[in-house]
Amino acid sequence: MQRRHFFLAPAALASGAWVGAASAQTALSCPPATPPVVTPLAGINVLAEIKALRINSGPVAGGFEIAPNGRLNWYFANLGLLSIVRLLSAAELETLILPYLKLYLSRLLPNQSIDDVNLPYGRANPSVITTVASDSDDAYAATFLSLATRYVRASGNWTWWEANKALIKQVAYRNLALTAKPSGLTSVFQSPRSQSNSIGYLMDNCEGYRGLRDLAALLRSRSELVDANYYDNLASNAAQGIVQQTFKSAAKAFTVSDASPLPQSVFYPGTSCQVYAQAFGLVELAPLFDYGWAYLNQQSPGWETGRYDPYPWAILGQVAALRGQTTQARTQLAHIEQLFSTNRALVTINELGFYQRARSLLAGQPEV
Repeated sequence: MQRRHFFLAPAALASGAWVGAASAQTALSCPPATPPVVTPLAGINVLAEIKALRINSGPVAGGFEIAPNGRLNWYFANLGLLSIVRLLSAAELETLILPYLKLYLSRLLPNQSIDDVNLPYGRANPSVITTVASDSDDAYAATFLSLATRYVRASGNWTWWEANKALIKQVAYRNLALTAKPSGLTSVFQSPRSQSNSIGYLMDNCEGYRGLRDLAALLRSRSELVDANYYDNLASNAAQGIVQQTFKSAAKAFTVSDASPLPQSVFYPGTSCQVYAQAFGLVELAPLFDYGWAYLNQQSPGWETGRYDPYPWAILGQVAALRGQTTQARTQLAHIEQLFSTNRALVTINELGFYQRARSLLAGQPEV
């Protein structure tokens, strides 16, 4: 899954807000000899910033831009919204999260995958949209499952759940069950797109595991034990597949996918993927967490200063906070705050979400 290859909105390009990921990555292929100096700011008000990204009119009203005048990428929106569900009031859950979930379900394709949405004129005219194929089926579905189940638990809106659970189960079944390989890993795409890319990516499968576990837990709480056991079994298979197909004991590190013979030393996706199992709570892989963390820091030292990629990769700071590496986590937060003030577009909705998770952990609060 090419998480950083965006099709950029013309309105945003005209304003100079967006920097193409490919060109920016090329410019940063050689890290600076001296880490950039970052000055901690007052902090980003994540809740306010995500609310400000809401699309309020047009055919995708209720959706969220990835950044001001950016596209609607469901995967990134799911990750960003996950971080604020527990911060919202009961009323805000119904006015911010529920409309988004309804919109997502309404825009599903017949096979329960979903296309991203471009807004060619940005906020100036959100009534004009075009669609573009998503860059995965499995990760979009998985993060949607996590968001939907988190919303229901927070809101207690079981009426909505009962009315929509059959379709939500289909999202899981079509994108995470039918795409499962004999190894347990999911293919990034359903058929027929899987004919050109049937790779099982480490990052996607960590997210897939979490979405399946979240769905199974909710179903079990509703005494739907057959379906709960089915989706739990898929998650267990994914965890086993990750160990058998992507972890290389000789290198003590993960490969980026089941198509990669060896771990990579390039930051994305080679070293940044190493912490995904811990970030998404794959408890079966806990004995391997230290290896992934060590490989990231050995191959990409100073990642917390943002030297390797134009995007901040706040998920790394979240894992640093989880591991009690407060200096690295705080250094990255300061970098993100500085980046937010100088190049707002690069702190996308998903980055805001992981930034918020890290801040909560550092403040001694439960992870949001």
